[in-house]
Amino acid sequence: MNEINIIDFKFNLCEGTFSLILNIWILLIGIALFFLIRFLIKRYIKSNNVHNEVVSIKLKYKIGGAEVEYAINRNYQNIEIAHRIYIEMITRKAALPIENNDVIVEVYNSWYSLFQITRDELKKLTGVMLLENNESKDLIKLLTDILNEGLRPHLTEYQAKFRKWYNEALELEENKRKTPQDIQAQYDKYQELFDSMKYVNSLLSDYKDKLSDIINGKKKNGA
Repeated sequence: MNEINIIDFKFNLCEGTFSLILNIWILLIGIALFFLIRFLIKRYIKSNNVHNEVVSIKLKYKIGGAEVEYAINRNYQNIEIAHRIYIEMITRKAALPIENNDVIVEVYNSWYSLFQITRDELKKLTGVMLLENNESKDLIKLLTDILNEGLRPHLTEYQAKFRKWYNEALELEENKRKTPQDIQAQYDKYQELFDSMKYVNSLLSDYKDKLSDIINGKKKNGA
């Protein structure tokens, strides 16, 4: 088998001579590879900087009525978390407009699923990860606020009471032929509960749009 050497170096001790022969084609290929790798590294760094841009997000919660602003770093970890929650929201009733013909317990089930998934995502952000990389701080605050300021107040006030009443109402003989929508409308605080659900729904819809901003990198200054 013929050997190809980039550099062919010969030294004759008796004659006191030496020769150095360069394989120009191999040398040119090596230089080309060097600059190609250098270009790819620069391109990767540039792409990584784009994904680390900061997206300004504002949400207004009912409690306190104050507008809260979050500065979310679009690093790969934050984008991945936002994407998982976003998919959950657009494939369930969590962020879809609520109408009178929606079954309340189905909406509650969707909210509960969103609550669980969001909490699971928060658990994945371990203390060690946050010590090494604090760029998820505002994302954690956003997720936590959505749970504590968005979902939890309504669920604490209405869900358990309504579910208990609804389960009992389903067993009543006079309701056997009624639709779930007709039965739930008999709840004594139905309108109050429904208005509160509409508020949470609008907040979750806004939240869904903000998650899309994180994923796609669209900067919006308004809520």
